[in-house]
Amino acid sequence: MTPRAPAMSPEDRRTALVEVAIPLLREHGTTLTTKQVAEAAGIAEGTLFRAFGTKDELVQACVAAVFDSTPAVAELRGIDTTLSLDERLVAGVAVMQRHVERVVGLISVLHHAGAPAPVDAKRRRGRTDPAVDSAFTDLVGSDASSLRRPVDEVVSLLQLLTLSSVHPLMSTGRLDAAEIVSVVLDGTRHHTDRKGT
Repeated sequence: MTPRAPAMSPEDRRTALVEVAIPLLREHGTTLTTKQVAEAAGIAEGTLFRAFGTKDELVQACVAAVFDSTPAVAELRGIDTTLSLDERLVAGVAVMQRHVERVVGLISVLHHAGAPAPVDAKRRRGRTDPAVDSAFTDLVGSDASSLRRPVDEVVSLLQLLTLSSVHPLMSTGRLDAAEIVSVVLDGTRHHTDRKGT
């Protein structure tokens, strides 16, 4: 017999179920069953259906959670601003590589299962996420004066290389965070401001 689910607010219950379902969705794709999710969460299947009316609603909530950049932005905002520019950006790129890998991984699983590709609402409005752009701009901070290109261009280059470093259809070889930052800063920093000079 399934144990009685602990009391939670409806929103907390939905969040908890999404957290349980995401790794299962990565493993099973669209063949994932609500019974598998309920068992992994330690609840009755009926409790799951009170939180999500259908399996598709649960899957869409998982997709939305994976696309949500809020946790990544919080990590970016938490990077120590007393570090050097190179160190700050390496830490930032590493955060975004992890985020993009989660997104690309889930899209790939759903694609192979024949499900339509999820669309991130933020990406429909523009090519980048404004909150991520802002966090990276703030990471550059006063070091913007050491760059020969505008900060928004430098941030765009960092994000493009970050995406291509983890996307299987774009990658020309795995670049780690330090290599990405080195390529971008060596190409955009004033010669007298280059690290070690």
